[in-house]
Amino acid sequence: MECKEVQKKIHSFIEDELDSKESLAFIEHIRKCPNCKEELSIEFLVITGLQRLDDAEAFDLQRELEDKIKTNKENALQRKKMSRIGFLFIIFLAVVAGYYVSMLFYV
Repeated sequence: MECKEVQKKIHSFIEDELDSKESLAFIEHIRKCPNCKEELSIEFLVITGLQRLDDAEAFDLQRELEDKIKTNKENALQRKKMSRIGFLFIIFLAVVAGYYVSMLFYV
């Protein structure tokens, strides 16, 4: 993923609107690119900070951003794994169905 594309997707990342593949590519890029990571931090601080101003509670937005990145990566990997399992299950069902259909023709 290129910097321009990452910067366009920052808001979507903050709002949890990226799919698994996009999330993993986004996170991989910001881990390697300090400029995009800084842009993400600024936007996260502004968006989340403004939402929290009314709460008057102490908060650590930088830690929350790191937690969000970690959680988002874990969730994306889990969704990717479940997608693979679903695909393998469909293949298994197709093989079983094919077996039973072939048995009808050879009986």
